Amino acid sequence: MTLCPPISISNTSDPCQPIPELKTEVERLVRLLMDYNISFSITTKGDPGFLLDLPGFTSYKRKFIALTIEGDAEVISMLSPGAPSFEERVGFVRQLSSLGLDTLIRFDPVFIHLFQAIYGGSWFRKIEGLIDTFASTGVKHIVCSTGRLSRRKTENGKHSMWQEIHQVIQARSALAAKRFDQEYCYEQGGYLLRRDLRLRFHQSLRALVEERGMTYSTCQELSARESDSEGLPHCQRFILPFVRIRNDSHFEPIKDCTANCHLSCQGLSHPPCGQSKLISLHPFKASYLLSNTESRIEKTGGFHNGPVSSSL
Repeated sequence: MTLCPPISISNTSDPCQPIPELKTEVERLVRLLMDYNISFSITTKGDPGFLLDLPGFTSYKRKFIALTIEGDAEVISMLSPGAPSFEERVGFVRQLSSLGLDTLIRFDPVFIHLFQAIYGGSWFRKIEGLIDTFASTGVKHIVCSTGRLSRRKTENGKHSMWQEIHQVIQARSALAAKRFDQEYCYEQGGYLLRRDLRLRFHQSLRALVEERGMTYSTCQELSARESDSEGLPHCQRFILPFVRIRNDSHFEPIKDCTANCHLSCQGLSHPPCGQSKLISLHPFKASYLLSNTESRIEKTGGFHNGPVSSSL
């Protein structure tokens, strides 16, 4: 492998749960990524503080940490009661920001009907207060989503994600639940807040965020032109470049690479990484991470794995 993209830890399960065995494995993975000089990010609702004791972690540049905060204390108690509290998560962000680590808050998912069910007509003022709290932590960037829900039941036959959220809202307000039913519409493979409503919400929220000196983006709901702060390389703000292997089996970052290939390098015949196939909108192939020479060897059956562990 010649190129290595940024590694995301973790999109499906929380890597910072208070489980000793899990923490040990996450520490091992992070050490490995830093040893090889690879870009990575961590997304969590938990406390990443255990990683601060790893030698070199705080000063390592090619990383960022995203803390997910779905709402205030009451919203969190309804949506993720088993995870750390609102106050704890805000404290985690404040600690990371104070140490100079690139940190963002994922205000995600924001179910506006749940806020309406709890706070009635003052629901948006409650969200404005949350943005004030986020700004006080020193965080630089907010990513927001109003959720993408499925109506398919889970494999064990329980309620769908849509039904679970509907029940939470229904328990507080039948009227808000009715609006939720009407205003989450099928789009892009899931149920999203009706487009005009989410556009208005995101643009209003972006204005609040930018007034407080932070940047704002949405997560796969609208185009960057419609809803994101200007000048961002991608929705997560912090640049994590692809890296290229050196002769000593370690990697070095590729200058001018944002890893947002489809946008940053669109129209370039010679992108910074040298692999124009990564710009394509076609499904990604692992062979795109190989040099032209390696690709030819692989096609002839003579390719052998390089020194980088396949566990990456």
